[in-house]
Amino acid sequence: MKTNTPMFLLLMMVTTFFVVITTSSMFAWMMMELNMLAFIPLICLKKSTMEADISLKYLIPQSFASSLFMISIIMSTFSSHSKILASVALLMKAGSVPMHSWFPAVMYSINTLAGFALMTWQKIVPLFLLSVQQLSHTPLILTSVIMSATWGSIAGLNQTNIISMLTFSSIAHLSWLIMASLLSIKTLSMYLMSYALTLLPIFISLNIYNMKMHKTIMCEMMEKYLQITLMLNFLSLAGMPPLAIFLNKIIIIYLMSKTAMTFILVFMLISSAISLYFYIIIAFTAMFDYSKPLSFTNKMTLPKLIFILSALFQFFPLFLGICPLP
Repeated sequence: MKTNTPMFLLLMMVTTFFVVITTSSMFAWMMMELNMLAFIPLICLKKSTMEADISLKYLIPQSFASSLFMISIIMSTFSSHSKILASVALLMKAGSVPMHSWFPAVMYSINTLAGFALMTWQKIVPLFLLSVQQLSHTPLILTSVIMSATWGSIAGLNQTNIISMLTFSSIAHLSWLIMASLLSIKTLSMYLMSYALTLLPIFISLNIYNMKMHKTIMCEMMEKYLQITLMLNFLSLAGMPPLAIFLNKIIIIYLMSKTAMTFILVFMLISSAISLYFYIIIAFTAMFDYSKPLSFTNKMTLPKLIFILSALFQFFPLFLGICPLP
């Protein structure tokens, strides 16, 4: 890892913070551009030709989306259709269907640090701006929510390696995140934090072994504690109760039921059921692998530490005893 990586990570965090607190669309656009430029060096850690190609695959659609966002700001002074352009730009930046084609292509080839950031931190800016009424065209956004939920779950069925599965799962989860951004910023923050903390142990495991391995081979090669950690976090991503992401989905379902969004909710629940199928397959693969028994020793290893921290977070809703609705 290069020595200037912390600087770019800090720049990403600072620009995101400024977007969240600003009330100026133009300043938000400037911070989005800086955020995009700060992310590109994370893709090119090894400075190889392949990483340069990947950075272009990321840069071109992001730049196009930024241009659309700038045009929408200019049009907002004289046209009511500027919301449509702004929504298209933000949905493209987030990787939502049907403006998502760049996202799987980039995710499959980048390193684990950039991949984790792209799935989590880089979603904050577009999701927060989608919650701003002056920048969001609700019918277009809801259409994208339905398409993302449906396509993300169906496309995930055909994937044979973990990173591809996580990529299309991210598209499905993006539909819940976008819906949360329309309903409540607090709910969006809770869901995004739970999603990031669920993905973190998975990406650490991918970094320890091989990022693009076949899901069955990876489970066979991993230590037992990492296998259980993967199983636990995959079930959480699937929305299994009583794990962390299930709590957030319940809150979103509750809020949607109060706003008469039953039709959209049906699509999202069906997509969650489909996602549950392919997550259970890989979780059971890890569960019934008896080739590596658990070693109960007092020595604290990295896989054991990851497992303990992950289990504490995932079962935290049980300790609450209730589901706190906003």
